[in-house]
Amino acid sequence: MNTTKSIDESTIARFIERAEAVAAKVTRVADEAAAEKMVAEIRSAEGAEHVGVARVAKGIADTGTCVVVTDDEETRLKTMLPETTVFILKAEDIVPHLADIAPFLRSRQADGRVSYTSFITGPSRTADIERVSAIGVHGPLAVQILLVG
Repeated sequence: MNTTKSIDESTIARFIERAEAVAAKVTRVADEAAAEKMVAEIRSAEGAEHVGVARVAKGIADTGTCVVVTDDEETRLKTMLPETTVFILKAEDIVPHLADIAPFLRSRQADGRVSYTSFITGPSRTADIERVSAIGVHGPLAVQILLVG
């Protein structure tokens, strides 16, 4: 019996397009080993202290969003404090629409554990009262997504 999830290439292409539209850099890699090698290269180039790495539970194709679910605050901080955040996302974990992750989120809530859930779409953006846009104030200046598979 084949238990591998089917990967819809059009959904993956939409995720990449939408993520890049909000200034995330997406790199497709063959496997976890290639992802770890790229993380090491990014840390070497930018300085390890400036790079946070987090695994993504789900990707949302419609918006290019990475959904990070974690039980520890350290991982949560890795997505907010460093100048660059690198997300590792398996292609098979990309869903077409926001509503498609509802069953996953309900299952996480049902077990009663404390959980931090973040929906992250590109680098942090905000604007002041004069509508002057600023990047990286409440999160990373740069987002790199390593898409595995």
